[in-house]
Amino acid sequence: MSDTSKLTSLGSGATVYRYDQPDAAMLELFDNQHPATPWVVELECTEFTSLCPMTRQPDFGRILIHYAPSELCVESKSLKLYLGAYRNHGAFHEDCVNRIADDLVERIAPRYLRVFGDFNVRGGIAIKPLALRVSPALTGPERAEILEMLSHHDALRRG
Repeated sequence: MSDTSKLTSLGSGATVYRYDQPDAAMLELFDNQHPATPWVVELECTEFTSLCPMTRQPDFGRILIHYAPSELCVESKSLKLYLGAYRNHGAFHEDCVNRIADDLVERIAPRYLRVFGDFNVRGGIAIKPLALRVSPALTGPERAEILEMLSHHDALRRG
């Protein structure tokens, strides 16, 4: 059974929403119940918003996260609150995606992490940054297995 004793956001009935200053500490964790086996989690936020750091105009997009957990997993409600904290945060798309990746690595130290930002077109240009983080401890066979799982998963998403 999953240990939920350290989770404070999920089911609390007293959710605090912040719309600026995203912080890795907002991400709550739980133990991976299957740490010996590589497997992949997909998390998709279809309503991601942040502000252009120059114009302060809102930018809208989708954040797609795939990770192969090691010892820890990120709790989804805390991730939602963390991503919501970008709403009034001024940063370029590329920075947002890399910061999300770095914050997740800091908190859960996954075997493999992929963060993709699919931002709405502005000024005639679509910006779609991709950040990858790979644990130095990841073995070649584990990496191949994870990449194969991601390939199958991506093919299923395309239909």
